[in-house]
Amino acid sequence: MVNPGDSPAPASAPRTAASAAAGRLAFADGLRGLAAFWVVLFHASEGGHLTALKAALPKAVSDLVFDFGHLGVPIFFVLSGFVMAFTVQSETVDRAFAGRFVLRRLVRLTPPYWTSIALVVGLLAVKGWAVHTVTLPGPAAILANATYLHGILDVPPLNYVYWTLGVEVQFYIAFALLMLLADALGRSAGRLRARVLVFGATSLVALLWPLGLVSDPIWPGGFAPFWFSFVSGVLVCWGWQHGGIVAAGALLVSGAIGLSALVGDSAFALTAALTGVALLAAGRFGRMQSWLGWHWLQFLGAISYSLYLLHNPLTGAGFNIVRRVLPGGIATELVGLCASVAICIAVSYVAYRLVEVPSQRWSRAIRLKRPTRLQREYA
Repeated sequence: MVNPGDSPAPASAPRTAASAAAGRLAFADGLRGLAAFWVVLFHASEGGHLTALKAALPKAVSDLVFDFGHLGVPIFFVLSGFVMAFTVQSETVDRAFAGRFVLRRLVRLTPPYWTSIALVVGLLAVKGWAVHTVTLPGPAAILANATYLHGILDVPPLNYVYWTLGVEVQFYIAFALLMLLADALGRSAGRLRARVLVFGATSLVALLWPLGLVSDPIWPGGFAPFWFSFVSGVLVCWGWQHGGIVAAGALLVSGAIGLSALVGDSAFALTAALTGVALLAAGRFGRMQSWLGWHWLQFLGAISYSLYLLHNPLTGAGFNIVRRVLPGGIATELVGLCASVAICIAVSYVAYRLVEVPSQRWSRAIRLKRPTRLQREYA
């Protein structure tokens, strides 16, 4: 997620009033920030750090704030498709462009990803030195994770959230290949029509997974079960940009995903459907650069990729430190939660400035023609 890693941000997060001038899609950035923070809360709960606090809360509140936080992932996947479509909307995709597109995405994702792997291995080494019961991952496991092949090779991820990175990279490759196919067909059928038809057809096939008719990912760690979320973001972007029948088709796809979620009892699919509808509404109502534009939320959106990658080991470390100096109970868990979130945000901001911003610059050095400033910001 996430991805969380599919949408770079400028060196400083924009304020609401300056969002349009700065060339940002504030609503997309705000959604990304919310999704990242939701995942942080989920893993704080999933790690068993908040048992007393959750027991004291109404179940509906506990579920919404903590237990449903894993649903930040479908939000990331929809946003990823949305931004990728936005990046290439006015470009003609040939083989050279498709190759540069995938390379550019890898350059954007990989330095922060490798930084998080180094942190995970480093914290495991410290823990192993302290308690002498931790087995460090071997070179093969580290290499499989570092090359995004851990899911395909059936190697456990060094950090649980890494499974989404393997899926994201497959999304990018599939997107580039389908764009290549669509634009080849578009020479005679019209580029936009061909793109909508190609991606719309794949969205229909992708519904087999949320409907529960198919569960096989085709290959280990395969992206197919999650493609419906990414492709809905692609179609929603084009629906926002072109309106008319394209917007109606995008809304129909999101609605079909929502219905499949009800049939297949998939909260993941329902979240993807709602995210697509929200993005389309923000775009068609002219609020893409104002909704969710609060400065603090834009800041979270800017650091969301680093926050997503780094929060899991940092959260555990933060709670362990607090428990060593305070007794158990609700108050301690609240202090631990606040301390862990603060640590995660602080470290993520440093990683964003020192690693993400340079990786954005390096990825932009791989030239893709972009006709608008918005596309330059989101490439």
